[in-house]
Amino acid sequence: MRTFKLIVAYDGTDFHGWQTQPGQRTVQGVLAKALDEALAHAGTDLPGAGRTDAGVHARGQVASFRTDASLPTAAIRARLARLLPPDVQVRSLDEAASDFHARHSAVGRRYSYRLARNEDPTFGRFAWHPRSLPPADALERATRALEGEHDCSSFLATGSSPARPVCRISRARWQPWEGGLALEIVADHFLYHMVRNVVGTALAAAREADPAEAMQRVLAARDRAQAGVTAPAHGLCLEEVFYPAEVKA
Repeated sequence: MRTFKLIVAYDGTDFHGWQTQPGQRTVQGVLAKALDEALAHAGTDLPGAGRTDAGVHARGQVASFRTDASLPTAAIRARLARLLPPDVQVRSLDEAASDFHARHSAVGRRYSYRLARNEDPTFGRFAWHPRSLPPADALERATRALEGEHDCSSFLATGSSPARPVCRISRARWQPWEGGLALEIVADHFLYHMVRNVVGTALAAAREADPAEAMQRVLAARDRAQAGVTAPAHGLCLEEVFYPAEVKA
């Protein structure tokens, strides 16, 4: 059996998330169907590194699969390119070690969240326009307080399954982009809705006299009720997944 690693980009607007669900159009479902046809077999198991929600995008989602097909790698990729819809693209396809698994082998992930300064139809699918944006330096002070190892229970979606709440966040910084500001956040793992809840909390904390102290107060509470609103899904993008040989400082 051969093991493959795919890097996948998609516009999540018209998908019901990554994970296959009966009767719903999902990225995993569309990809698995295309792979079944490309490889001429059924039931391809296609784990992904991140189970992105409905409306969330990706530039660097990673998936893996195993096959006994003898087709050259280039031929598999070419077939996928013909079979996939315009809102999904396989950016790379390579053979991997036999024990590689897109989710279990991952040691970190990088997400971005885009905020738009103004309403703009060209950005509307990929950025959230809140009523107003606080100053960039105030947002920066709020999110830098997250860097380090913390219990992030305050950012775990209410009602979600129990999770390992301690996350090691190596970067949580804002940078300008064409339409406004974008959060870049890197961690060893993320809780359900964590990035979107961090964004909502940062917007609130940035309006306080000491944004860093306000964020630290939310962290210490370990209580979702103390954090901010959940930012909409469409501003979020899975940018990159890290594996042991690829981890960046």
